[in-house]
Amino acid sequence: MIERDYLMRMIAQLTAVLAKILFAKKSQNYAEALLLTQNAYEQLLGLNGELVEKMEAATLVLLLGEKEKIKALATLLQEEGEVLHLQGKFAESKAKYEKALALFQEALRRYTAGDTECETAIAALQSKLREGM
Repeated sequence: MIERDYLMRMIAQLTAVLAKILFAKKSQNYAEALLLTQNAYEQLLGLNGELVEKMEAATLVLLLGEKEKIKALATLLQEEGEVLHLQGKFAESKAKYEKALALFQEALRRYTAGDTECETAIAALQSKLREGM
């Protein structure tokens, strides 16, 4: 029960952060959007942004353990990739998209076969990467 409450609170916080990131993107305040993403790594998942960047997806999956945390990280990486893409930083954006894709795929494979949220995110990321963003 406590674990479920924690996850529900984390999901609510993630939703609030994503709304702020979306607003910052629409306002073309990309520095703010990236800062929000970095802060969310720490506040929601207890991860340093540099650590997220350096670690492979499989290691992050083991570190996070729970599917909702993995999906949260993947979502944040996807958003960060989007912001970097909007800034014209295509190589950095691609790296974020690839890691987000790998995390969603791991979450789907390990924990939630048939998770439409993961499947939709995977399809969108694969499409972006296939099209060269």
